[in-house]
Amino acid sequence: MTVAQHPELLVRPLHGEPYRVPIDKSVVSIGRSKRNHLVLPDQWLSRHHAEIREESSTFYIYDLDSRNGTLVNGVRISGRVLLQDGDVVTLGDQTLTFVEEPSGSVVLAESPSSELDLEGTVVVPTEHLLAQARRSEDTWDSLARASRKSKTGPSADDSAAIIKQNQILSALSQASMALISDRPVNELLDFILELAFKVVKPERGALMLTKGEERGLEVKSVRTNSDNPKSLKEEITFSRSIADKVIGEKVSILTSNAMTDPRFRSQDSIVSFGIRSAMCVPLWNNKNVTGLIYVDRLIQESVFTEDDLSLLSSLANVAAIKLENAKLVEQMIEKKRMEHELAIARDIQQNLLPRKAPTIGGWDITGTNTPCYTIGGDYFDFIHRPSGRLAFALGDVSGKGTGAALMMMVLRATVHSAASQQENDVVSIMSETNRAMYENSPANAYVTFFIGDLDPKSGELLYVNAGHIPPIVYRAKSGQVDRLETGGTVIGMFESAPFEQGKSSLETGDILVVFTDGISESWGADGEEFGEDRLGEVVKKHAKLSASELMATIQKEVDAFATGRATDDRTLIAVKRR
Repeated sequence: MTVAQHPELLVRPLHGEPYRVPIDKSVVSIGRSKRNHLVLPDQWLSRHHAEIREESSTFYIYDLDSRNGTLVNGVRISGRVLLQDGDVVTLGDQTLTFVEEPSGSVVLAESPSSELDLEGTVVVPTEHLLAQARRSEDTWDSLARASRKSKTGPSADDSAAIIKQNQILSALSQASMALISDRPVNELLDFILELAFKVVKPERGALMLTKGEERGLEVKSVRTNSDNPKSLKEEITFSRSIADKVIGEKVSILTSNAMTDPRFRSQDSIVSFGIRSAMCVPLWNNKNVTGLIYVDRLIQESVFTEDDLSLLSSLANVAAIKLENAKLVEQMIEKKRMEHELAIARDIQQNLLPRKAPTIGGWDITGTNTPCYTIGGDYFDFIHRPSGRLAFALGDVSGKGTGAALMMMVLRATVHSAASQQENDVVSIMSETNRAMYENSPANAYVTFFIGDLDPKSGELLYVNAGHIPPIVYRAKSGQVDRLETGGTVIGMFESAPFEQGKSSLETGDILVVFTDGISESWGADGEEFGEDRLGEVVKKHAKLSASELMATIQKEVDAFATGRATDDRTLIAVKRR
């Protein structure tokens, strides 16, 4: 099976080593901002400088009205320009070469796993190699100390061992120091393979990462360093059973002479190149295998040794740990970015809700919203109507988080537009809102919604309850609690739905409380809900309080009942006639 590669950008920064970035998305954004897919920290670049887009399997580069422009092969572009293999894009001090067909594609050839036991193939658990390397380091350190104390000096064998160990430690030290610096993950992958070339000097190599639960492999970096020109564009072929064993069993594999290994005889690319030696080691971070490094040599006189296998395994272990840390850093940065954007969204959403309750003589009115997450899907509002009446609305969008918040914003805009028209009664407002939500929301999304239209002079209340929890009305004279149930179904689910207008009135001392299920369905430690009846009792008990004091009391009672745990947005409107 050939492991396909995406087109690439070979990035040559002004400072630092070149690295490759796969064009594996339909749109790859480029610029200074960390929100881009390819971030280039260059003061001459715009925050969002350019984009590469795939259109019908063809790639184009677009300049995004950047301040200092985008050059393709030295010519400044405007709009879009077709990219061809080898085109050089210049952005500030950075140059990017478009590589349509990356060299050295990788082929995983099918072969039976039993062939791994053939003579000439070394299979060693990577953990044993690393432990052996640590023991060897201790042994050679002891030899070095003993040699320094010896009057006759080290033996010839000891000297050779010390020199060899120093070379290995030097290579690993350089690799570790090079990996300390922060690099983007894509750049880091290229750099890891480059270090492998420095420490074991292969002629061709590939770095592949696992993907998905099925442990498929994806090529992330390919490199060649051979005098044989055919190797530059030909496939790098090795056994799928080797890849599966390396990843599944955390082993390192060395073939000291592939030309004499029957496993490879049927593979034309290996025979024609005269591959004499190959190694494959896992990228193991001491917990999980996240990929592998494969390298080979074409020159007959030069074969890999078990020391090379140990060295490459040690490098892969260091690199895998660094790669895991780099991914965690990127995830942390992405999390912080999302938190920042959610904080902005929260501020925008809160600014859309009423900043203060309306002041109307003879009435005490208030409302509040407490989202369960940073942003939520509950909505409440007060709208002064052209007729002098006051509309108040409360809705609960299905779901939570960003999607619900976006629907809430559509809901608010629609309600304001419909309520601002004097001729619209509450049924017309609800019908227009239902139609807008149906047209602008996913098929499985809906809103439970209540709207009331109050005449402050008479206390008359016209309302529609669209599938919402019936608001409660405390009657001061009788001490009873009524429910406002008349209306219809939830909005946004059906293109057209019938709604019925309900009618009530508020007398002196009466209190209307509209609420979402974040209040009534708060769970106690024993699994019991706070419930609508309990809410009614709280209102009756504290009916002498002002609307704002009553609301604070309700929230305090709910918090105490649910021991501070909020599982849904909590929204309340309280209307009291003095």
